[in-house]
Amino acid sequence: MHKSKKKYLFIITIIIFISIIFLNYNNIFLYLKSITTGYNIKTIKVFNDNNIEKQITRYSETLDEAIKQDKFNPKFLDIYYNINYQDLDNFIDLVNNLATIGYNASDINAIFANINPSNINIIINNTYDTYLGEYIKLDYFNEEKLDRYIKFSNNQEKLNYSIFFDNNTTFNALDIVTLVNANLDKEYYSNDLILTDEESNKTDAIVNKYYQLEEDFEPNNLTTIDSKYARNDSQLLQKEATEAFNQMCSDAKLENISLYSGSAYRSYKYQNTLYNNYIKKDGLTAAETYSARPGYSEHQLGLAVDIMNGNWSYVSKEDIEYSWLLANSYKYGFILRYPENKEYITGYMFEPWHYRYLGKELASKVYNSGLTYDEYVARNLN
Repeated sequence: MHKSKKKYLFIITIIIFISIIFLNYNNIFLYLKSITTGYNIKTIKVFNDNNIEKQITRYSETLDEAIKQDKFNPKFLDIYYNINYQDLDNFIDLVNNLATIGYNASDINAIFANINPSNINIIINNTYDTYLGEYIKLDYFNEEKLDRYIKFSNNQEKLNYSIFFDNNTTFNALDIVTLVNANLDKEYYSNDLILTDEESNKTDAIVNKYYQLEEDFEPNNLTTIDSKYARNDSQLLQKEATEAFNQMCSDAKLENISLYSGSAYRSYKYQNTLYNNYIKKDGLTAAETYSARPGYSEHQLGLAVDIMNGNWSYVSKEDIEYSWLLANSYKYGFILRYPENKEYITGYMFEPWHYRYLGKELASKVYNSGLTYDEYVARNLN
């Protein structure tokens, strides 16, 4: 064989030999790295190719799976690395979709910890929600309302249907869940949630611009308020509320505070007449700030009373009777139902004269919470 040809073959052989050694070395390196870190060999190679191996100090199953499944997006490295892996067929797809929308690792961990995987597409099909990671952890978060929470969070001006709403008002995660649970993401009178007779006769029944009473509902134990504490003999409340009101008025009298019932139980028919008269007088928009539509009035429950002062005028904020009621009414089972600065929640103007009977235990809880009854129910009974 020609001498130069032998030399050429020798060089080729050496190159092949070195290449084999080098390739084996790389394979051995990847193998050893895989054993020591727990990552798949394919994952280790991706780390090397992207010069990110120095950023990886521990094992992440989510990161490993993203690469093994060829779904790795370098932009989401930190997200994969910090997400708790879930054994779901489409887990990495869901992670990628959530990350694409804008959710970070903390949010995504909270989503998988608190949301049924079958509902995660509700989040993906909406725009990014700044507060989602917070409110889904709340005890009174209701997953059935997930889509409503997100839509309300991203469009807080939905409350513009209320003349009481100030566009400068901002809400946090707590507010969002509370308001949606209270149905305030919907316009007034849009729900038609009609209470049964059994529900209507309960002391804790909630009636507002979303919860309605049947036209023929009448409490089954109406009792006349003591004439000493009423402007006429037709003042009625449910028996338990009547007894509590009489006792409150009696005790207040000992402190030189005079309280009287100016308006208590009202039938559907009576409320209908009253409501329509107010519309004729002030117009629909104004009337609905202080008068309930028939069927939506607490007075029909026989648990609400409009209280008059010692001058036989309805209690005002400036009255000593108002101060006394604020400090003491809950002890007898009554709460101020439509407080000041909560008008966009209750749907009614501030009414310092309107008190609702809930029973001593519940009234004390509502009083101590500092919430309206609507908010309290939304956070505790949703």
